[in-house]
Amino acid sequence: MNFKFTVIKKNQILAVAVTMMLVMAGYLNYRYDPTKPFEVELTGKIEDNLGDAIFVNSTNIKEDVVEVFAKDNEDYFVQTRIDRANTYAEQIETYENIIMSNSVSEEQKNGAQEEINKINKIRNSITIAENLIKLKGFDEVVILVNTSSINVIVDEDELSKEQLAQIQNIVSREFNVEIEKIHITSK
Repeated sequence: MNFKFTVIKKNQILAVAVTMMLVMAGYLNYRYDPTKPFEVELTGKIEDNLGDAIFVNSTNIKEDVVEVFAKDNEDYFVQTRIDRANTYAEQIETYENIIMSNSVSEEQKNGAQEEINKINKIRNSITIAENLIKLKGFDEVVILVNTSSINVIVDEDELSKEQLAQIQNIVSREFNVEIEKIHITSK
């Protein structure tokens, strides 16, 4: 019996490894099409000093966190006002379409006009109340009105009894509602 042993040399192992990597690269290229566009969303400014080491102390981090939370609160109040304005605009547009329609009775048109007047009165009361509350020293306030209650959201950590009474008095007077229907929340 003649057995012949073949010795595998380093060059042969290297050649097989390179071949396997080329096959794998070809498969991945086929599987994940490189010509397919990537969906990339830029979320901020790319800094000029990207990769540079920067000294950071805990005080700066705390200030940055507070700044982020303050920005979130500010965004909340701005977005809520925008959403509220859009809701009222949509309602008014619906009622205006009813008024302009030829297939609607005069009674329905009058009802639609009354609803537009109610919405405008609410919007006016909201503007006055929010401005009066801000005059009392609150940075941000937003008022949301529904059929059974009025919600007031104030940018304060805690509200004293005096502050609650001031807000309740302003809202009660401007909307001509009982204090029990006014709900005040701090954000």
